Amino acid sequence: MKIGLDFDGVISDCGQLKSDAARQLYGVDIPPEKFKKEIVVGGNHLTMEQYRELQTAIYSTREFGFRMKPVDGVLRYLPRLLSRGHFVQVITSREGAELEIAKDWTRLQNLDLEIIGVGFGNSKADAASGLDVFVDDDLDKLEPLSGVVPHRFLFSWGYNAHVQHDDAIRRARSVVE
Repeated sequence: MKIGLDFDGVISDCGQLKSDAARQLYGVDIPPEKFKKEIVVGGNHLTMEQYRELQTAIYSTREFGFRMKPVDGVLRYLPRLLSRGHFVQVITSREGAELEIAKDWTRLQNLDLEIIGVGFGNSKADAASGLDVFVDDDLDKLEPLSGVVPHRFLFSWGYNAHVQHDDAIRRARSVVE
């Protein structure tokens, strides 16, 4: 089976990292499960400028980037998939320094994964062509894969629990699923 995974929110748990960074940079306590731009900025927890600064800090600096924690189960189950002959590829919106940090972090976790960066705001459709499964925590990244990837999963977090999706996309509540 050919499996595609997003990086942030599927392999790495950035919610806690964002929460910690908001506390360190701005003295604001925002629970990890609420850390989505629409919630954080829309709820007046941070300004759009602060949110962008925080994003830059956690994705573009090793100081914050290497503090990422793996999603529960990733370090146990991804190697099992690979050892059973499944092809696993990471497709992320990261690029440049952000992508290199993700690659370095993945190596530090002893995960041998191919990582493709498509760049912020770009579709993952071309990179995902030929995959059987794709998992992302952002519905906006899954919807354009209709007709490209037969099995699409929205990885569930508190920040996307309210998101409604069509029946062609299923929810995954853990790496095991």
